[in-house]
Amino acid sequence: MTNLVFPLVSKILSLLVLVGAGVVLVKTKLLKKEDSIALSKISVFLLSPCVIVSSFSMKVDGKAGQSLLLCFFYAILANFLFLFLGTLLRKPLHLSPVEEMSMEYTNCGNFVLPIVASVLGEEYLLYVSAYITVYNLLVWTHGIHLFQGKAGQHKEEQCKEKQSEEKQSEEEQSRGGQKQNAFLKILLNPNILAILFGVFLFFTKVSLPAPISLAISDLGKMIGPISMLITGIILGSMSFKKIVSYRRIYMVTAFRLLFFPFIYLLLISVLSRIDGFLDNPVLFLVTFLSAMAPAAANVSQFAILYGKEEEYASCINIFTTLCTIISMPILVYLSGVILK
Repeated sequence: MTNLVFPLVSKILSLLVLVGAGVVLVKTKLLKKEDSIALSKISVFLLSPCVIVSSFSMKVDGKAGQSLLLCFFYAILANFLFLFLGTLLRKPLHLSPVEEMSMEYTNCGNFVLPIVASVLGEEYLLYVSAYITVYNLLVWTHGIHLFQGKAGQHKEEQCKEKQSEEKQSEEEQSRGGQKQNAFLKILLNPNILAILFGVFLFFTKVSLPAPISLAISDLGKMIGPISMLITGIILGSMSFKKIVSYRRIYMVTAFRLLFFPFIYLLLISVLSRIDGFLDNPVLFLVTFLSAMAPAAANVSQFAILYGKEEEYASCINIFTTLCTIISMPILVYLSGVILK
């Protein structure tokens, strides 16, 4: 896997060029920061579902099906390890929801898909969908709960001090209705619906009409460039001094890009002693690239939705994206050495 370091660096640099293009568009006043909102909605609610459906609609043989199941196991292992580590560090490091979620969740779709397609080949995109599927199921359940839970605890404390028991009961009923609405929103989220539809296509072997399939595939390929342009637009509207002025951003970046993925790599190296667990190291690399990706773009979206450190969340996403030019090649090289 060490021979993939230079192609990886080349592709990451090309993505950062797209970030630079977004910065130029803002600095030349052709675009404003507000324009990123529309692009973000297109990315999250159109392009991301297209990627999921397109990856699941690929025709695979029995061996590829077994490889996909193995990638699902790799993905489940990575995501739940990160959730465990984030929960473990929450109190000692006094992590805010933005910081904890930035450590736990990665930009596995927007950032990793173009890298895998370029460095490993488009046939490996199917295996990235395993990580994306696990990620989407967790981020739209646990991720939302992480933000809602903190807010809910704060509101309950205020209620105990300022309101009567009857009013508290009314508010609990209201919150119960909000939870039901939140569950429906999660269930009806285009990404969750895309996962369900993709699973249906995968197991039933149903093929979509050629024009629809091509349109979905072409839209899915746009997610990498669009997401990098969005990052550039946001970066162009900020002062870089402002980004690096956040003292805790270095801690969050170190845990997200280095510590968490390295712990995952060590765990895999222990499990690799099991026969058949790591027969195809390149297959594992697909998941490992997702595990070492920058902080998830969804963190910024949730921060805006719940009014929690919106600017800080955007700064973490941008800073971790820029730092991957160093962290990703190092970890890929280490994985080749440790798993040799």
